[in-house]
Amino acid sequence: MRLRTAPADDREEIYRDHTRQRLQLTAVEMGVTAVAGSLAALLARLLIPMPEYVGLRVLLLPLTALFAFLIARAPSVQTYGLACMATIATVSLNCYLGALGTDRPLMYFLPAAIIVVVTTSFFWITLAQWVGGSLACYAFFLPFVFDHTANRTDTVFALLYAGIALATAFVTHRRVQDYQRRAFDQECRLAELSATDALTGARSRAEFLHQAEQVAGLARETGAPLALLYLDIDHFKRLNDSHGHAAGDAVLRGLAGALRQALPQHDVLGRLGGEEFCVLLPGQEQAQAVAVAERLRLLLAQVPRPDERLTVSVGIAVLRADESVMQTLHRADLAMLKAKQSGRDRVCTAD
Repeated sequence: MRLRTAPADDREEIYRDHTRQRLQLTAVEMGVTAVAGSLAALLARLLIPMPEYVGLRVLLLPLTALFAFLIARAPSVQTYGLACMATIATVSLNCYLGALGTDRPLMYFLPAAIIVVVTTSFFWITLAQWVGGSLACYAFFLPFVFDHTANRTDTVFALLYAGIALATAFVTHRRVQDYQRRAFDQECRLAELSATDALTGARSRAEFLHQAEQVAGLARETGAPLALLYLDIDHFKRLNDSHGHAAGDAVLRGLAGALRQALPQHDVLGRLGGEEFCVLLPGQEQAQAVAVAERLRLLLAQVPRPDERLTVSVGIAVLRADESVMQTLHRADLAMLKAKQSGRDRVCTAD
């Protein structure tokens, strides 16, 4: 529910957390790739005369795996970003140590400076994380660039391709962000459509029952009361038969709109089907629920109806400790039928 109803600031937080959880599904592949790449670079360096810091580079492999593990278990976006930066730092440090002692260290490190920033551009959640990850890599690249012993050709070549890699990584990161944002927004819209009755804007039957179970669970934990109103429009079939379904739809929309405006935000309005609606009243005892139902009944009489004054029959049931939500709903339904049989346009309570 938080996904669909959150304010703009909370929605952004939800989006980022949602993205983190999806990216964490690839953490194993990310870790294996990082360790395998570092190991490949280490083995390649052994083929070149006089390898340096071999023992330290071997110790960096389990450290890289540890940081990748932290990516998968990170509880927040910030922790996720730090774990990703730490992983990149160990990979880059491994490549940096391997470049030391070679005839052309700048050229040895250049593949890492290109590959690392490009391949990781998909996994950053925020622009700040992308910047931090790029810096974690290029912090080990710059010493070679500013090495006075490096020849001019290597320096120009390295800067050119490093710049291309950074630009490519930036564009890729922004494109992936845009794609993920669109996918998230579409998921939110689909969730909203599945949760909302298209005609009236009330919660759909399935969504209402889902929320009712959540509210009922909280009520049982806290011992707070929970009342349920079951509303049915009187003589609705006669309205459809006399004035057509378009007129009936207009009355349904008017009724739902009036209820949404009259009910507090924590109360839940759902359309169970046809002309039947249900309202959850958290924290309401039976006497309070009766007062609310009477107020709503009088309010709904002001909703335009082409053939006569709009009236509703209302049944009320309060959740019992030993019953399910569906049992409470059934008792409210029976109370509504009792209101119908008693002459309609009235409120009755369940036995």
